[in-house]
Amino acid sequence: MSEIFESIKLKLERTIQGLKTQELEFIYADVESSVPIDTTYSVYYLLDKSKVYFTKLITSKYVRKIIKVKNFDLYDQYSFIKLSEREIYPTSVYPDPSDSDYSKGLINRYFIQKTADRTAPVLEISEADYSKKLTLYDKVKVIWAISGNKETVTEVNYTTMRKLQKTFAGISGIVWPLQYWKPPKNSLDDMAKKMLFLKN
Repeated sequence: MSEIFESIKLKLERTIQGLKTQELEFIYADVESSVPIDTTYSVYYLLDKSKVYFTKLITSKYVRKIIKVKNFDLYDQYSFIKLSEREIYPTSVYPDPSDSDYSKGLINRYFIQKTADRTAPVLEISEADYSKKLTLYDKVKVIWAISGNKETVTEVNYTTMRKLQKTFAGISGIVWPLQYWKPPKNSLDDMAKKMLFLKN
């Protein structure tokens, strides 16, 4: 237990020392039996915002970890809520527009960036991840043109990019105006693209 306790002290943010247990308020972590009433204990608030309890004082040579089983304060209740909300870490994806999407000419795209970190990479995620509660990220949904006149698509998507850059620094590193664009079949752009493939 001493090694665990020394490790706890290295992660310590603050502590409250010399408290007294109430009846059936704690159990010992090692044997799960009740801690006697009026046992001296101390509370340790750690850097990761968790909270642990040990008998005696921080200067004591031998302490035992104890677990609170009743009389929870607001800090305990908040900790339980946060532990129950498992954080979500979305996966980066690359859109794969279908023929139906190209017929419509538009797709939805979803981007995230870590909140309060303008240097963090911008990621494109799926609609399913976008619909989840992403507490660590800012997120945005945009409509993206993928077919039609080349100049019009460039202008529309460039305008979208400029709006995105105001809140998502670095978006231009993963997005460009003609990304996923295909020219209409048998248009001049389509013919030029086919000719280019034939040359290569």
